[in-house]
Amino acid sequence: MSQYAALLIYLLVAGVLAAGISFTSQRLGPRAPGGLKRVTYESGNVPEMPVMHFSIRFYRVAMLFLVFDVAVMALYPWATSLASLHAAGFFKALFFLLVIAVAFAYVWRRGGFKWD
Repeated sequence: MSQYAALLIYLLVAGVLAAGISFTSQRLGPRAPGGLKRVTYESGNVPEMPVMHFSIRFYRVAMLFLVFDVAVMALYPWATSLASLHAAGFFKALFFLLVIAVAFAYVWRRGGFKWD
């Protein structure tokens, strides 16, 4: 139990420090609400268009990339310990790959990767 005492003290001090800094910043920090603070910041230039809509396609493709990338990264521990997993581990990983492939084919067929 004494091994965790240092970790508990560290977490307690970090939490108190973070809460204290946040509270002090809110109470003592300058407040100047105004119209200029609500304007979108564009590298120091005055924005020409106040409302700009972005296409959702980029975000969709980025999220799909992250999902499939994390799924593929989950295979790395399996590949490094394949010898000790024997046939059961091999077939579990094969099933995992099949699920990923079916999801990838579904997204591809639905047009999730098209930019147009």
